[in-house]
Amino acid sequence: MATLGEIFFCTTKFIFTLLLVIKRPLIIIVLAILVCLPWKMVSQTDSTEAKKDTIDFYDMSLEQLLKMRAHGVPNELEKLINSLISVASKKPLNTRESPSIISLITADDILKSGARDLIDVLRTIPGLDFGVDVEGAVGVGIRGNWAHEGKVLLLVDGLEMNEILFATTQFGNHYPLDLIKRIEVIRGPGSAIYGGFAEYGVINIITKQGEDLNGISTGGIYGQGQNDYLHRNAYFAIGNKVNDLEYSFMGHMGDGQRSDQDYTDFYDSTYNMARNSNTKPNYFSASLKYKGLSYRWIADYYNTSMKDGYGDVIPGLAIQETFRSTFHEVKYVISPNKKLSITPRFTFKSQTPWSSKAYTGKEAYNRTATRALGNLTASYNLNRYVNFVLGAEYYQDKAVDHVDSSYFSNDEQEVAYNNYAFFTQGLVKTRPVNFIVGARYDKHNVYGDAFVPRVGLTKKYGAFHFKALYSSSFRAPSIENVNGSSDSLGIKPELTKVAELELGYKLGRRSIISVNLFDITTTDPIVYKTDSSNADLYVNEGGSGTQGIEAEYKLRLKKVNFGVNYAFYTAANKQQISDYSVSEDTSALLAFAKHRVNFSAIWNPTEKLSVNLNASIYGSRWAYTSVDSTDTSVLEKLPSTVLLNLFINWEPVEGLNIGLGCYDILNQKFNFIQPYNGYHPPLPGPSREIVFKLQYNLHFKAKNRKVTK
Repeated sequence: MATLGEIFFCTTKFIFTLLLVIKRPLIIIVLAILVCLPWKMVSQTDSTEAKKDTIDFYDMSLEQLLKMRAHGVPNELEKLINSLISVASKKPLNTRESPSIISLITADDILKSGARDLIDVLRTIPGLDFGVDVEGAVGVGIRGNWAHEGKVLLLVDGLEMNEILFATTQFGNHYPLDLIKRIEVIRGPGSAIYGGFAEYGVINIITKQGEDLNGISTGGIYGQGQNDYLHRNAYFAIGNKVNDLEYSFMGHMGDGQRSDQDYTDFYDSTYNMARNSNTKPNYFSASLKYKGLSYRWIADYYNTSMKDGYGDVIPGLAIQETFRSTFHEVKYVISPNKKLSITPRFTFKSQTPWSSKAYTGKEAYNRTATRALGNLTASYNLNRYVNFVLGAEYYQDKAVDHVDSSYFSNDEQEVAYNNYAFFTQGLVKTRPVNFIVGARYDKHNVYGDAFVPRVGLTKKYGAFHFKALYSSSFRAPSIENVNGSSDSLGIKPELTKVAELELGYKLGRRSIISVNLFDITTTDPIVYKTDSSNADLYVNEGGSGTQGIEAEYKLRLKKVNFGVNYAFYTAANKQQISDYSVSEDTSALLAFAKHRVNFSAIWNPTEKLSVNLNASIYGSRWAYTSVDSTDTSVLEKLPSTVLLNLFINWEPVEGLNIGLGCYDILNQKFNFIQPYNGYHPPLPGPSREIVFKLQYNLHFKAKNRKVTK
């Protein structure tokens, strides 16, 4: 934990720094169009033309927009596609004109789906999937690329959840799903705005604040698998807004299990994962806001247990592993006039991830890292059509090793790094097209600098919209990447170039279709390896990347909501990393299906009752499943998988929601595959699970308000 003196030093240095520096086409698109064509006929049943917009949605908050009942926002579909988001740009834009490929998930979506955790929710996003790393940890992949270490940025209420040592994020019964207001997902680079952990994408989670809660909320989930319980969590929250003062406090605790199935390593050692693969969340958050000044605190203590280690079954009792993080943020929004806003922001986080005692084949690991960060961002609206954003930030990372026999690469038990960055963005809205141009420059005291530009053209013309985007992005090496570099010259940032094109069309007032193409090229990717003693090593290799297509269709009727999306990637035209590649199919990469379809159908027979049938349909996947007589890992093509789920939600009285459902109805027992050749067999997922959810919201009595005509 940093001292007050260290925090003061970082803040002073930050201010001082500011003063010094004021291809070819993909044939699969035909398939996507054919899949979506039949739905056009359905949309023609409603021929009513939407009224012309007379309100400037750019200048409205999301909350104001969602309350609109006229002026071009006549139904739930319009609310969704016109929702203002800021994850892709410092200036909020609606989803159809935002300069990124965006997916938006609302609290109502989560409630009606009966999702158990973030994996269930994010799995519905085209191109997002999950694989297993080491020690039972499950990480995210995007568009066929393994993104677990520092390639996807995870934000909760604007705070960076990626741990600093390896830059990883941990999924599976982790974050407080029932307290989420919405989730904004960028499928594409965010480095020009957020820096070096947003190379391939950004997942921005926004929890319910005091005004959203307006009272007390509590609830829980119990899930029973084939052989044991799989989820038993509870949450609570309280919050309100009184005049200019807004406050909230929430907590999420529980106990889950990664699986209740048997795990078998390459050498036929087996253990049952029930009671040996626990996932225990302990998440608390508090916020206080008065006018433009706000403070937020988050404590995230995530505990797991496992026996799969680096692939081989660990003898004896399960190994306990902890991921402890504490976050603080102070922010002040200064608005001297309607055109200008200046936001100084200071954050501090302390993390002790991957902490465990020694076990067979692995030494004890117990290191704490802290980051003190200062950020100053200014946004200026020249007029309603032109916006400029300028900003700078400075952070200092420190790490301490608490194991007596363990040291960093400097032969010390402490190490420190620092980084400063400057970023800018310009947005010009014209009648023909919106122009978005931005760039970010980072300078690190060890691995050098990185410069990433972005440019975008977006516009909606009535029912039609398009986006043409080109971005550079980078992955900043984390503390352990620098420490574990096997190159005498050290590790350097990996650089990525992404080109994206999206076309969308509203088929009447109640349905919309969108199709996007992407091309990702990464040079000098940071690749994780281990030596014979399971020590972590990192090297820059030649290159990697994917190309592909994603298509999505949404239909919103009075009593039926329907959605389907399709994702495809290929690595055939890209340079490949040997440990990630598939020798039998050069277009595929380990773990992730090239073809995938998600669909969701929600029937609302009454306002208080909903029935949700949803599914994820995976094409074949490649995995290392065994070793041959020479101890060489053997590739196997796993068959297609269908994850079918059903959930019923009922609100018998105001504020009370009762849910009952079944996940993995067909009992496919989905496996998490390791996306690299790390001698780890697929990790079994949970069996068929019967889920019961309960949620109750007690709102404070509203005060009488004067209504002016």
